[in-house]
Amino acid sequence: MNISPSLLPPLPEIHVSSIKLTSDAPITTSSTHTTTLTTTSAFRNDTGPTTVATAGDTEEWQTVKKSKKQKQAKGTQNYPEFAVSPQKLKRQIGVGDLQGLVLWLMADGAAPQWLLTRHKPLIRRMVVMMVPGLTPDMFDGSLFGDGKPLDASTEDLDYFPQTLEKQKLPECVADMADMFKYVWPVKAAGDDRHNRLHSPVNSFLQAPLPKGLDPATKAGTKKLRVTELLMTIDELIENEYVLHSSQIQQWRQQLQLPETEEAGEVTEKLRIEGWVETDLSKGNGQENEAGSQTEGKTIYCIDCEMCKTGEKQFELTRLSIVDWDGNAVYDKLVKPANPIIDYVTAYSGITEEMLAPVTTTLQDVQHDLLALFNADTILVGQSLNSDLDALRFSHPHIIDTSIIYHHARGPPYKASLKTLTQRFLRREIQNAGHEIGHDSIEDARACLDLLKLKLAKGKSFGTADEMKETIFKRIQRPGNGPLRKSAIVDVGDPGKWLGAAATTALSCRDDDEIVAVMKRCVNGDDTRALPPHDFVYGRLKSLEAVRRFSDQDAQGGKMDLDAPLPELRTDPPKDVLRDSVTETVKRVKDVYDSLPPCTAFVVFSGIGDPRGWKRLDMIQKRWREEYKVKKWDELSVQWSDTEESLLKRELRRARNGVGFLVVK
Repeated sequence: MNISPSLLPPLPEIHVSSIKLTSDAPITTSSTHTTTLTTTSAFRNDTGPTTVATAGDTEEWQTVKKSKKQKQAKGTQNYPEFAVSPQKLKRQIGVGDLQGLVLWLMADGAAPQWLLTRHKPLIRRMVVMMVPGLTPDMFDGSLFGDGKPLDASTEDLDYFPQTLEKQKLPECVADMADMFKYVWPVKAAGDDRHNRLHSPVNSFLQAPLPKGLDPATKAGTKKLRVTELLMTIDELIENEYVLHSSQIQQWRQQLQLPETEEAGEVTEKLRIEGWVETDLSKGNGQENEAGSQTEGKTIYCIDCEMCKTGEKQFELTRLSIVDWDGNAVYDKLVKPANPIIDYVTAYSGITEEMLAPVTTTLQDVQHDLLALFNADTILVGQSLNSDLDALRFSHPHIIDTSIIYHHARGPPYKASLKTLTQRFLRREIQNAGHEIGHDSIEDARACLDLLKLKLAKGKSFGTADEMKETIFKRIQRPGNGPLRKSAIVDVGDPGKWLGAAATTALSCRDDDEIVAVMKRCVNGDDTRALPPHDFVYGRLKSLEAVRRFSDQDAQGGKMDLDAPLPELRTDPPKDVLRDSVTETVKRVKDVYDSLPPCTAFVVFSGIGDPRGWKRLDMIQKRWREEYKVKKWDELSVQWSDTEESLLKRELRRARNGVGFLVVK
């Protein structure tokens, strides 16, 4: 049917000037040319004029031919980068978010919702440096007093990153602006409810298992050796073990603390209080047979029973030790130095009749243990710190069943030996009744069986980590894209624990060596047969040591209730601190300058300033210990809602760290 043009509605008026360029999205036609058109919102406004271009319009339309130069320009525009996205960023990021970024770029992780990453497939490698000691006040001008407040990248929200402007930064951190555009506030892992600050290393390097992966299959077929379950110095300190003198010195060296007589003073004070320690100059003379789970070590499982000798004081009354085969090699009743006021038979199994003829003293037991234990001895027990406190004995090689098995609610809770035995061994202990009480040999054998089960099932069995794996394991799992090489560079023995699954684990003495080794891992070193690695993680320690962030962890002794209250650790003189920060930033830039193009580079502090929180946490522990053994009016520490509020405030400060992101 034909319609007369006069009956059609009039076409809307057209204005070419409403067309503006606001996007570079191409519209490709079927011809050999590309026509690009972008419009403002006026073009989409139904109430405004409609625009159509004519053949003669050349100011708003451009027809061009493809050329080699344009392809090169496009390649430049497609270079990968990280960008702040106000629409995506809705909260402060944490250490777990940085971990998620690694897993997204290097493995099968989900895309981060807090960061805009352009041209992700072009990112070839990733390097992460943890630098404890960097804090937000270094960059906002408040620490050194010679900087200026930084500008937030968007509206005034405390979780948004701030722009790094070199002219506004203190001189010692000004070079960070040459590498990074923003400083990000990064929240450390912790538990505000229980006032805990979690390990930033564990929080970053341990990742949840991906959905659909059976925890029973993730451990692999690697046979677990007994030495892989030994407690680290960090774990011993955290769980209030008295360190062996060799460990106190080793820990201070790891923290890069200056040589002092403090370690010797701690050991001498313990000796005066009746403590003894294992002589490490002798061993058991056994050879480490290939494939042996015990690795030639002597395994002893220990359990002690105590009776009450004061209002809040307990002393040793029985010690039982069983060997690897479950045989009782030592079982003696002990006469305490002070009169017993309560035998607590329902728990200790000790009665007045049992101890009546006993003459063995604590010193006699210590003498026997010094002859029995040596450098190749591993002691196993449930919350063994309590038993060793009762024995006044320090030993460096400890396996604690309350640590290798977790409470159902996870740390910091600890499950009882009775619960662990019911849950994992499917048997009952400590059920003889209140009149008979516990049997220390039965308890020691339960610890032995829990240890053997752990060796058979794997390190993550029975722990919250059963649903976790290290990022090195995740990166290298088949099916996560091309096979990637990963490296961990740190002091101590980084390949023993979280770095066990890394392709390369290298131990270093200090920060300068760490930087040099990280550079070799990234770029490869033919002279050392070291190939380039796709993911490299390293940790610097000197700035943390200079600022005394870990000083209060380095004593290694049992809490002394008669000692002065802990003082707040403070920074060194400003010039010393500036020099240390300058050296740290130079090391970061040294790594940055060595990176090949398209390498993602992340630097983060892990934590904020923990010194105030550590001091208050120690005071709270002191109050709890005193409360057990002293009357209310004799307490040297009082703990009220005011102190609790201060502790929470300092915990927030300790959890407020910094981070930096860039693609080189």
